[in-house]
Amino acid sequence: MKGQSISVFILSLLLPWSSVFSQFPGDGTRANGSKPTLDGFAEVAWEASYAQVRDKFLSLAANPQSDEKIEVVHEDKEKSLLVRRNGIMYLYRFYSTPKLVLDSRPKDKQARPERPAANPDEDEHIEPGKLFSVGVSFRYLPGKDVQSKLENKYGKPKKETLDDKKIGGAVIWELTDEREAPPKGGFVVQWKEAYKKQPFTRRVDYFSSKVKAQIEREYKEFFSAEEIKTLRDLIP
Repeated sequence: MKGQSISVFILSLLLPWSSVFSQFPGDGTRANGSKPTLDGFAEVAWEASYAQVRDKFLSLAANPQSDEKIEVVHEDKEKSLLVRRNGIMYLYRFYSTPKLVLDSRPKDKQARPERPAANPDEDEHIEPGKLFSVGVSFRYLPGKDVQSKLENKYGKPKKETLDDKKIGGAVIWELTDEREAPPKGGFVVQWKEAYKKQPFTRRVDYFSSKVKAQIEREYKEFFSAEEIKTLRDLIP
């Protein structure tokens, strides 16, 4: 009986999901014949600085004429910004090249401008963080309805990676301009989870293709950076 009560409670949360969809990214339908792109998230462009995004939401939250309910819930300077917007959580993620990687590279003829000495906890990165990803979290919604809404905006997904039961996994949209290197644009990942033997979704992630390529490249640099820096210091 107790289990039935819990199930009824959970289902009661799922019933009014239309109000969540009204705020869900991917609203609207693509123009006929147009190729969808992803040059940012909503009104924020990829590679926007941490300070720009933070100031934007603080300004919106303080605007008495705004009908939106916006709150900056948590801040990790130059790394992440958690925003609650009309009941949905948005995690804005920022990336900056690790200091170790920068130090391992050949010195430019024109030195980088000096910045004030950082605190020990902040010494890992010395460049401003730039937006490369946004994670959207909400209460459980039927996976097929979330996918349908995203398809209305971005077209058919490029691929799906599902588990053996074809319930849990990820649906991926690649929305890039391959004529540029690294490709301009981004990609979307819808995560599906099993509930009552049916696929539901409570999280969608958006990524910049350009910054993703940069992170992958610098990830490889990071693991050889200490050796490279030592060799350069030994053999000037």
